[in-house]
This record gives sequence, C-alpha cells and structure tokens, in this order.
Amino acid sequence: MDGQSVMSEEQPCMSTIMTVTAGARVSMRRRILMSLALAAALAAPAFGAAPAPDTQAPSFALPSLHAGHWSLASTRGRVVVVNFFATWCPPCRAETPDLVATEKRYAQKGVVFVGVDDREDPALVAVFVKTKGIRYPVVLDSDGSVSKAYDVRAIPTTYIVDRNGVIRYRQVDQLDATTLAGALDAVLSGSPLPQSLAARNFSNTASAATSAVQGSVATAKASTPPASGALDEAIATGTAANKKLDALLARPDADSISYFEVNATRDKLNTALAEAYTLRGSLPGSKTATDDQTQAALLRGQVLLDQEQYTQAGEQFNTALQLSPKDTNAYDGAYMAAYELKDYAKAQQIASAEATLVPDDPESWLTVASAQNSLKNYSAALDAERTALDLATTAYAKDPTSKSDAYELGRVWLKMARTQVMAGDVSAAKPLLVQSQAAAPGTIVAQQSGELFASLEPAELAIDSTEAREALGATSQPAKVYVTVRNPSAASRQVSLRATGLPPKWLLSFCYSTVCNPFKVSFMLPAGASKRIELLVAPLAATGGPWSMRVDATGKTTASVKVEAKTANASITIHAS
Repeated sequence: MDGQSVMSEEQPCMSTIMTVTAGARVSMRRRILMSLALAAALAAPAFGAAPAPDTQAPSFALPSLHAGHWSLASTRGRVVVVNFFATWCPPCRAETPDLVATEKRYAQKGVVFVGVDDREDPALVAVFVKTKGIRYPVVLDSDGSVSKAYDVRAIPTTYIVDRNGVIRYRQVDQLDATTLAGALDAVLSGSPLPQSLAARNFSNTASAATSAVQGSVATAKASTPPASGALDEAIATGTAANKKLDALLARPDADSISYFEVNATRDKLNTALAEAYTLRGSLPGSKTATDDQTQAALLRGQVLLDQEQYTQAGEQFNTALQLSPKDTNAYDGAYMAAYELKDYAKAQQIASAEATLVPDDPESWLTVASAQNSLKNYSAALDAERTALDLATTAYAKDPTSKSDAYELGRVWLKMARTQVMAGDVSAAKPLLVQSQAAAPGTIVAQQSGELFASLEPAELAIDSTEAREALGATSQPAKVYVTVRNPSAASRQVSLRATGLPPKWLLSFCYSTVCNPFKVSFMLPAGASKRIELLVAPLAATGGPWSMRVDATGKTTASVKVEAKTANASITIHAS
C-alpha cells in the first residue's frame, strides 16, 4: 500500500517497557503481545534521549491527511498539542474522544492540536479520522522521521509546546481529558505543571522502597559473607514495592503519573533489587542461586531497556536464558532487545524458540508471525498465524460464550488479514476481515477490522481548499481561484472534473500545467497524490462592474464556487469522479 505499513502492531508493545518482579511476575511475553490492550513501541533503535521539558521542540513539517503540509513553525505564538498515534493502538483509540473534546474546548483559547500518525496507509487513517470525528489536523509520518526526532518509543505519546516553541509537557500512554486540561491550563498561564496525588504516591512509594532496599543491601555487605537475612529482607521489600507500584499504575488516575518518572524511579529500585539478588545468589551453598541470578539478569535487562541500551539489555537477557532455559520472561526480553535493534532475524529465532517452549498459546505464534512480517516472509507469517488460528478456534469451540476467547479469535483473523495486505493480496484480506468482525462483534477488534476493510475499498476523491480561495474580477475580465484534488486511495485513478450550475454567458475552465479545458477535464492521479487545479472563471459578456468569486471546498467530492456580479448571482458546483 504505497510502501507504507498498514499498521505498526507488528512491533513490540509498550508493555515491554515494564518491570520484572519476582513473586508477582506477569509474563513479559504477555506484555509484549498485549498490543491490543496497551500501546506499542516503535520498531527502531534508540535515537537518543527524548526531548525534555524546557527544551526547544524539534521543528517538523509533514503532509496533511487532507491537503498540503502542516508545519510546527507555522503555529509559533500558539500552544500546540502534538499527539503521536496509530489507528491499531487501543490506548490511542481510547484517548481520541478526550482529545477531540479537549481540542474543541481549548480552540477558543488559541490551542492547536495535531495528530502525527505513525507510518500507516493514508486511506486507513482517513477512515479512522472520519469515524472518530477528529477535526484537528492529522499529518502522516510515513518514514518515522518525526517520531525519530522526538524519540517516540511508544504510542500514544503526547507533547505540549508553548507559544515560544518550548516543550512544557510530555507523556507516554493514554491521557484523559482532566489530565490534559490540567497540563494545558498550566502552560497557558505559565504556571508550574501540577503533580497529581497519584504521581506523589508513586514517587514516595518507589523512593521509600529504594532507600529500604539499599539500606538492607548495605547492612548485608557489612559482613563477610554478606548477611543472608538482610538480603532476604531487601528482596522481600523490593518485591512488595513493585507489586504496590504495579497496582498504582493499574488505577484509573495512573495517566497523571509521568512515564519518564516511572522509569527513572523504578530503575533505581530495580538496580538495588538486582544487586540484592546477585549477592544472595553468590552465597556459598545457596539453594536459590540459579533463580536469584536469573532474577538479577532480568531486572538489569529491563533497566537497560528503559535506558535504550539495547545491546547490553540483550546480553543480560541472554544470561538469564543460559541460567534458566525455560524462563519465558528471558525469551521475551531478548526478543524485545533484538527487535529494538532491528535484528529481525534474531528476533524471529527467539520467537520460534519460545513458541516451541509454549506451543499451545496462540500468542506465541502471533509473535513468530510478527517477526516473520518484519523480515517480509509473509508466507511463513501466515503459517504461524494459521497455527494460532487453530488454537484460538479450539479454545472458542470449547466455550462459545467466552468473550476473551471470541476476542482472541477475532484478533487472529485480523492479524492474518493484515499480513495479507502487507503481502499485497487485498482480495484475500477482505474475507478474513469479515470473519474477524463476526468473531468479536462490538469490540476494538471489530472496529479495526471494519476500518481496514473500508480503507481497502476505493476511497472517494476529495477536493480541498487552498490559500487562494477568493478573487475579484473586472468587467468582462476573468478571475481565478485554486483547489487541490486529492486521491486518497491505494491505486492510481482516472480523475474527471466537471462544472455545473454556471449562469448564462459564463465560462469555467480547469487549468493545470499548460492544460486549460472548459467545463470538464480528465487526468491520471497516482495513489495518495494531489494536484493543484486553477479554476478560471470568465464572463463572456459585460458584468456591469467588478465581480467576485469564492470557492468552498471541504475535502468532499464536490466543491462550490460562489459568483456575485450585477448580472449574475450563482453557485457553481465542481464535481470530482
């Protein structure tokens, strides 16, 4: 589809930016694969630190979904909300109504919103924008360059830029209207950003636990060999704290907690906890040595992932694999590190090895398919997805009333359809999307399947306004305005334009390049391309004085040209087909 990804869900999910906690570990594999429950990380190696608050926002200009280019520079003097998103990302979809409502509320205060889509097909994005009622500009980051400039590791990611182009706020994961409004109010008034009660609780819990773990480790190291009791206490304290932190992050108010603070504070805790595991695992005669050393490697690997040191993170997870060859958390971490390094061949090997270890879980095979898709091995990806489909179908057949099993089945159908689209077989994708909607009606999966199906249909042509929308003509003299005709579909189109409703003795010609045709014109327009068209209007008789014209085009298949003269007052309709 014009060389663009239909979706980016083939990439590891944001939930891999997490913490492994002994005693309360949620499988990292589950977290990697929950891209329909959490945001997804971009498949790109570290670009450097994300732009921080109080630094200049990286400038950018991107093609708008509707017409022309949108640039951050053009908004100087206004507060701007920059939201990085993708249509397949559930948290992005969940926060969209809040973004739409907040944009409407703050537009009167001069706040500008822009959505930056991550490398998706324009037709799919257009369907999503229309379905969700998004009014603010949406631009297409087709090569990921802007995401790179902003070091967007996971979506949704949102920045607020002040009137001077300085970043004042940033957050990863879903935002609600209250949190976003609080940040906007502070930026608009020049006040410090508010810290929520949830953020204070998280920070205090993490800091207190870190101090306690570090204190217990120091006590243990004061004796030779290290005191096992103090190490047991350190590990118990760190594990309990991580459980509490997980619970805080699961609360509805968790989106008010800075993702960057979460990483920074939790990494300190887990660095101390990893040291406790290492020391306890090194004690003579320890019965938990292997498990302790595995836990230490997993924790250090996660800290390194958070710091975007993917090579070193991979080394830690490989150490965990050597110590515990059947630990799926080690596979998941190694997979994430390889994927972030764009070593897709290695990621595929890791995914296949884990699928052998846990062959009865559809998610194992969907991970294999994701890795194969990254390698453009679409046939192998479909084979893995068929295995996942067999497993999901069997589970659903046992209990057709299970909503989770129905959801999983619909998701597998959707994944297969996406693979077919990436492989270029749209005809094979469509019936799979129908199956997906039937399997999981009323769910996000059904919404995504419906949107993708609609995007595969030939999209309607669009006529957009340009900067030259009004013109004045002298008596018997022509005047001109401009429109942009856009082909949002994934295939080249023969475009025909015609004018109706002209008053007697008036002429409208469609002009581009050196071509100028009266009343109607036809031309080829490539997939996703636009053409600027001059609408040359000329009276063929005296108008009795100056006259005016104005074009009104809003991205539909028709546009209106209003002509006002002493001898004529008409609305000419421009049709695109």
